Amino acid sequence: TSEDLRALDERTFLAVFDGVPTFEISRSDLPLGILDALAVNTQIFPSKGEARKMIQQNGFSLNKDKLSDIAYQLSEKDIIDGKYILAQKGKKDYYIIKING
Repeated sequence: TSEDLRALDERTFLAVFDGVPTFEISRSDLPLGILDALAVNTQIFPSKGEARKMIQQNGFSLNKDKLSDIAYQLSEKDIIDGKYILAQKGKKDYYIIKING
């Protein structure tokens, strides 16, 4: 769950998600629209259209919470342990977004 995820310390978080593709964005880019975050600032999705479709079909989670709002803005409140956001595409594809700065 989202609460369990937030309770993990950094070492445990990184151990659990070892080998997961990681993308980096700058803290100064926040707040950032979810479609830009997923298709422009990272390559989690190859296009905004594909990201939009997956979000609208309830196939995307942010920090283990389903996200269905394509106008959502990534912000400081989404960051776990001061520097990570966990993105999940479908059931099995996880990605870490590391926040720098």
